Amino acid sequence: MPHGNPGSNPHQDHPLSRPRVLRDILIVGSPILLLGAAGSIAGLDTLSGGAIVNLGYVLAMLIGGFLLKRQGSSWRIIGLSKPGSWWKTAFKGMGAWIGAVIIFVLMQGVIITILTVLGLSLPAIDESRFNPIHGNLLFFLLMILLAWTTIAFGEELFYRAFLISRLVDHAAMGKGVAITISALVFGAAHFAEGPLGILSNGAFGGLFRWIYLKSGRNLWITVIAHGLLNTFRFTLLYTGVA
Repeated sequence: MPHGNPGSNPHQDHPLSRPRVLRDILIVGSPILLLGAAGSIAGLDTLSGGAIVNLGYVLAMLIGGFLLKRQGSSWRIIGLSKPGSWWKTAFKGMGAWIGAVIIFVLMQGVIITILTVLGLSLPAIDESRFNPIHGNLLFFLLMILLAWTTIAFGEELFYRAFLISRLVDHAAMGKGVAITISALVFGAAHFAEGPLGILSNGAFGGLFRWIYLKSGRNLWITVIAHGLLNTFRFTLLYTGVA
């Protein structure tokens, strides 16, 4: 005869069925960290290096989806549910993109001004890993595709939805502290761009986290904004403006 109570959850005693903040972040973030390091070794300016890095985000999304399902949640519940209005969401996404560009530029201006007053300096943001984009239509189109898939969704799902939900919902952490921590992590993930790139990305990442929470965790807004931001950036690089 079968044992146990009728209707009981067969996964309720599984070690992954209960959220554990640090463990969950490490499990989902490990592919990003490990394959990011492997991609750096292979060369971030090469197709193989870029493919390895993007594979890390794909694996993180799959592992995160599995983990959330074990815990009775999903990517949809923590950010990808259908918004009340796609038009309003798209409009807010465009606003978030403009805000991110302004913050990205202002952050660099403020840092450079302060360092200049102190008689110090920082090297410009290192864009060398994107050098193959310049004048290369096929590579440019590939990067645009990635901008709207693994980059926009991968980074938003992990650095915004997953990280924030773990810290706020399961670590009883204040929203301000959670935004600060996740902004620092997001900035550090862009180490290849140098100190100025780390600070600038961390700043607009903090804006996206605030928008995510302020919008009732509508991740579609920041996904759209992130896709537009990278499309704008890659277009400038392709045309040689940046």
